[in-house]
Amino acid sequence: RYGFGADVMIHFGTHGSLEFTPRKQAALCGNDWPDALVGAVPHLYVYSIGNVGEGMIAKRRSYATLQSHLTPPFMESDVRGIYKELCEAVRQYNDLLYAEGKPDTEKAALKVKRLTVELGIHRELRLDSLLTTPYTERDIARIEAFAEELSNEKVTGALYTMGEPYSAERIRSSVYAMSAEPIAYSLLALDKWRGKATRETEMHKSLFTRRYLTPARELVTRLLNGSEQASDARICAVAGITPEELAKAREITRSLNAPQDMMARMMAIQGSGAAMKHPAGDVAGKGSGAKHPSWIPKVDKHPENAGHGGDEKSEARAEAMPAMKTSMKEYTKEEKELARVITEIERTIRNVGNYASALERSPEAELASLLHAMNGGYTAPSPGGDPIANPNTVPTGRNLYAVNAEATPSEVAWERGRELAENTVRMYRERHNDSIPRKVSYTLWSGEFVETEGATVAQVLYMLGVEPVRDAFGRVTDIRLIPSEQLGRPRIDVVVQTSGQLRDIAASRLFLISRAVEMAAAAKDDKHENFVAQSVVDAERSLVEKGLSPKEAREVSTYRVFGGVNGNYGTGITRMVQSGDRWENSAEIADIYLRNMGAYYGSEKAWEEVRQFALEAALGNTDAVVQPRQSHTWGALSLDHVYEFMGGLNLAVRNVTGKEPDAYMSDYRNRNNMRMQELKEAVGVESRTTIFNPAYIREKMKGGSGAAAGFAEIVQNTYGWNVMKPDAIDNELWDGIYDVYVQDKFGLGVQDYFERQNPAALEEMTAVMMEAARKGMWDASAERLKAIAELHTGLVEKYKPSCSGFVCNNAKLREFIASKTAPEAADRYERNIRDIREASLSEERSMVLKREEINASDKTRTIVSNTAAAVLVLVAITALLWTVRRRRKKMEE
Repeated sequence: RYGFGADVMIHFGTHGSLEFTPRKQAALCGNDWPDALVGAVPHLYVYSIGNVGEGMIAKRRSYATLQSHLTPPFMESDVRGIYKELCEAVRQYNDLLYAEGKPDTEKAALKVKRLTVELGIHRELRLDSLLTTPYTERDIARIEAFAEELSNEKVTGALYTMGEPYSAERIRSSVYAMSAEPIAYSLLALDKWRGKATRETEMHKSLFTRRYLTPARELVTRLLNGSEQASDARICAVAGITPEELAKAREITRSLNAPQDMMARMMAIQGSGAAMKHPAGDVAGKGSGAKHPSWIPKVDKHPENAGHGGDEKSEARAEAMPAMKTSMKEYTKEEKELARVITEIERTIRNVGNYASALERSPEAELASLLHAMNGGYTAPSPGGDPIANPNTVPTGRNLYAVNAEATPSEVAWERGRELAENTVRMYRERHNDSIPRKVSYTLWSGEFVETEGATVAQVLYMLGVEPVRDAFGRVTDIRLIPSEQLGRPRIDVVVQTSGQLRDIAASRLFLISRAVEMAAAAKDDKHENFVAQSVVDAERSLVEKGLSPKEAREVSTYRVFGGVNGNYGTGITRMVQSGDRWENSAEIADIYLRNMGAYYGSEKAWEEVRQFALEAALGNTDAVVQPRQSHTWGALSLDHVYEFMGGLNLAVRNVTGKEPDAYMSDYRNRNNMRMQELKEAVGVESRTTIFNPAYIREKMKGGSGAAAGFAEIVQNTYGWNVMKPDAIDNELWDGIYDVYVQDKFGLGVQDYFERQNPAALEEMTAVMMEAARKGMWDASAERLKAIAELHTGLVEKYKPSCSGFVCNNAKLREFIASKTAPEAADRYERNIRDIREASLSEERSMVLKREEINASDKTRTIVSNTAAAVLVLVAITALLWTVRRRRKKMEE
């Protein structure tokens, strides 16, 4: 935090996306001030646009006005050359597969397999490595999709320094990331609607790249360099539509984006008849009654609220408003979807130049807005999220807002959630001989909830076979069972672990989920099995066996929504995970997780109640765990909260059931192509496009100490996943870390970089690698362990110990490292560690003594103050008695 006297407090909540200059770093105060101390002091909270979920808590707890800043810039992974031979082999196989006469494809398929195994991709896709048997057509399609994802993946560049604009190159690469895919996927959707997109196009991602994504990028290039203008004629030509079809799409979009609440509708009808603009859809914050600040560039209005699709009128609301029905035209689902697709193309084409301008001017806008707010000025609002997933977030320098929790899941989120739930079932059936998961455990995060308008809540409800019911105002106030025949599958049980942030901003949605569980468990005469009812019976039996009374067991058996005890925001396991000498078996960590995350948040009456064995009973029968991912700014390896929550849940399930559950990511990053992805595959994509990607490493090395620390965090999180879900981290991943960061495989000068910017980060990375080997997670050769130990002890000797949890506070690890070096080096290493620890202990003792002196001084002052107060009271009483006596004497006289 910056402290500016008693006039204003500014708090930085960056979540790893921002770097400060040395001058700014020196001005930062400690981060341990409770928000309660803010009181009546104006509070400005500087937040990354990609961290809107956490930002809402700052608003809730301390009435903070958020001041948004940019994320790091985006760029493509630039790894296509690495996988060029594999992609060419897949293309040759596809040509044979669809050639006339159906020629033999076995030789081509075996070539694909050989290259896949050489690259190690078979491990991430869980495919076999037997080179005598070719992969199936479906397997090769998965390999093709994986290779295309690697080539088109968007990664972040150097950390953003507030006030410093992106380079021209990074503005362009960010605009490509914001624009190309929305155009490409919309054109694909139009071709599917016309019947022009074949099964071949759907299956083979290289065809999508060639037919849609590459032309979209070329279009964005022409729009950026000015050789092409965004006109109605050009939009119609790109989309292959007539002017009349474009006009109709605009008409439908205006109707869907009209005021959604009843009072606003009535006012609109009684007014002049002109279409009213929805403030939430205005990227510049217009419609709020505030003057548009001069430093914020205007960007064409996005018809979709928060960039994720317009909020459609439901039939239930239309029936509730018969007086309005005649004046408001109804559209079919197909018409609305077609209008959404056409609008996506139009909006993106018209805004390519505006996106570039907004990114260029945002740094100046951020500082101007901050000064304006410190001067008592108004900060315009905006939605949150990274600008790739939601371009409405730029320009920055604005006050982030959330969504109306009562209106979630929105109608668009409900449709997306249904599709993703069905995809989850399909993926599980493909991996498990057509069996259906009995129970799926979900993580709910506030950022995902806000940015997707409740898509994961929708997944949870649909798994149970329950759907939302909306009132006349569009709020989801009730739920109803989906008939078993319509559902077409068993009702699948769920468990929800909520983050503290989601719990605090959307408690009513947690209550809704609990009601849905009870409703699904009580469903009668279902055509298909009811896994919810079966699981409730199993949980009740388990609880009785553990000693609960039958009455209590029956009540607790339907508990499905859990979170941190005592209102905590985290699981409390990360520090233990990283302190490897504190545990020998991961079951010990699972016990801590169960203890810390066992509070029930499913009803207002039992809010935050902790019932013994409730979470263990709820996790029984769990076959899969699901984690949302809605931002391009983080992944499973780069953010510790993922292994903390999803990994902790996975570990707890394994220890409760004795079975390793499937683990899937709900990938919401592309609003036009939301999907489910297996965790191991997601880890493979992230590692190959970031920490093993020379282009990414080179870009990050342009940053300072914070960027260096980011590499260390990824290695720490890799270790965390190895603890939580060992089959997600292959031995070869650790080999790769060694090759790149110890042996400098790409010749980037990584050791010089770390020593120049942040030697503590490399100390940490090497310590984590040694701990992974010590714990048996990495089967490293003796030569590799010796090289790491020598590098680590050399850094400690040269720069002194950094004393993180891995470097200084793990006695068993220190012994292991010392055993891999020469005796003289080991002695110096142990002495360095001992000296710094003793100095640290001495400093702690000194601080304790100072505290005691201060306390003693406070006590002395208190005694003096109390004595003085007693004297004053005595004087006052004496004076009062004297006054009373004098008055009495006068009365007697």
